[in-house]
Amino acid sequence: MTESNEGDNMEYPKFSVLMSLYIKEKAEYFDECMQSMLRQTVLPSEIVIVFDGPISDELRATVEKYKKQNPGWIKTVENEKNKGLGLALADGVPACTYELIARMDTDDIAREDRFEKQLQMFMQDPELDICGSHIIEFEGTIDNELSR
Repeated sequence: MTESNEGDNMEYPKFSVLMSLYIKEKAEYFDECMQSMLRQTVLPSEIVIVFDGPISDELRATVEKYKKQNPGWIKTVENEKNKGLGLALADGVPACTYELIARMDTDDIAREDRFEKQLQMFMQDPELDICGSHIIEFEGTIDNELSR
C-alpha cells in the first residue's frame, strides 16, 4: 500500500470505506475485495470493518493478514451478535474518521478507478450527498457475468 492519495497528481479528500462482515461470507471473496482496494488509483484513507456477530477463524485470519500488511489502515468494530447489515453499518459509522464514507460489500470487487471517479464527482459538486455507480453482477468468478 502506498501512502499517496493522489490519482493523476490531484489532491483528493480523505475518506473511509465502510464494510460489514458476517460469518456466512467466504474468505476468498473478502480477500479479492481487499485486493481490489489495494489496486485503487486513489486509496481509501482507512477501511472500517464491522464484524456483525461472530465470524469464522478463516475470515478473522484474512482480516488480520491485511491489518498486519497495512498497519493503521484497517479498523474493526465487533458486534457480539449478528444485527443485520443496516444496524451493523450504523455501528460502523462512528468509527469512521472521515466525513466521506464509501460503502462496499465484503464480496465486491471494485474497478481500479472507482474511488477516483466518485471523488471527482464530489469535488465538482460539494453539495452532493450520495454517489453510486453501475455494477456487473457475477457468480463464482468475475468471468461468469449474470447481468449489468
